Amino acid sequence: MVDIRGKKVDERYTIAEASELTGLSKRALARRIERGQLAATKDGRLRYVSARDLATAGLLDPTTGAPHAWARQRVQPDVVAREVVQTLVRQSVEIHELQRRLEELSDESRSDDDALRMEIDRARAERRELRKALEEARAAIEQLRAGA
Repeated sequence: MVDIRGKKVDERYTIAEASELTGLSKRALARRIERGQLAATKDGRLRYVSARDLATAGLLDPTTGAPHAWARQRVQPDVVAREVVQTLVRQSVEIHELQRRLEELSDESRSDDDALRMEIDRARAERRELRKALEEARAAIEQLRAGA
């Protein structure tokens, strides 16, 4: 069983301990618990989070018992906002391109459908003519048999 900072994975932490360990506020952990993103148990007045659940939620690196390196990085809100806007703009352009391609494919499909309908109509007309010619040939054979 993997140790997390000297505790076994099946060990549990109070919200205050988990807050200190992960670097998240107690309120942030409580909100994750309320939203169902982090499992917790209650024993008396205290809520506990298991080391396994903290690791599963990505809040702890099970090999070091500390938050992941990427979790310690602090970014500027304006940088995040700019990246989010850029991502949304790129996605908007991509959606527009996909909609245009969908329209092109729909038009192409309708055109193909029209061509197939015309081909089917021609084949049906040809079949009617062949049936008529076949009936005429049968009638001619019957007349020849009757006259012979």
